[in-house]
Formats: sequence, structure tokens, C-alpha cells
Amino acid sequence: MSKEEIIAYLLENCADDGEEPKYSDPKFHSVNRDNWTIADLFIRQHLNNGCDGFGMENVAEVCDYLVKHKGELMEYNLLSKDGMNNFGFTLWKNYNIGHEEEEE
Repeated sequence: MSKEEIIAYLLENCADDGEEPKYSDPKFHSVNRDNWTIADLFIRQHLNNGCDGFGMENVAEVCDYLVKHKGELMEYNLLSKDGMNNFGFTLWKNYNIGHEEEEE
């Protein structure tokens, strides 16, 4: 699966208000200091809120997809190593988005 295919799938699961989805901006397509990636945002929404929101739909299903493609997300720089919510609470650490056991 290519980076473009993953991003296209994620954008298909963004609310369609007749305009281009805000997450189509390339600043959401690579890990950087200023913005979460589109993949990060779906994972944060699922782990923090457990429901659709902020323009993202089918969040639980999308997160299952992202967990299955974690290797590609890491390869394509679409997944931050660590994620937290807006209050600073850790949502995932060391790419552990699938709740698998972390190695000691």
C-alpha cells in the first residue's frame, strides 16, 4: 500500500461539506513539529474520545485499518512515535497504537 493510497483512504473518511477536506493539506501528511498527521489525528480521536468528530468519520474502523498498516505508516513518516491528547496525557508511546505489549 502506498502513502498516497493510505492518505486517500483517510480523506475518504473525512466529512464532506462540499469543500476540500482540511486534512488534504500536505502539512498533515508527514510527521512535523507543527501539526499532527492525518493518521495521528484519527488515532487521537479514537483513543481520546472513542467516537467520530472534528471532521473525521468511521473513526473506529479507520483506526483498525491504521493498526494493520502501522509498518507502512512508520515507513512513510505518517505516524508520530508518541501521541498525547491536548491535556498532555499519553495516548500511545513508541508507535504502540494497537495496544500490543511493549517490549521491556
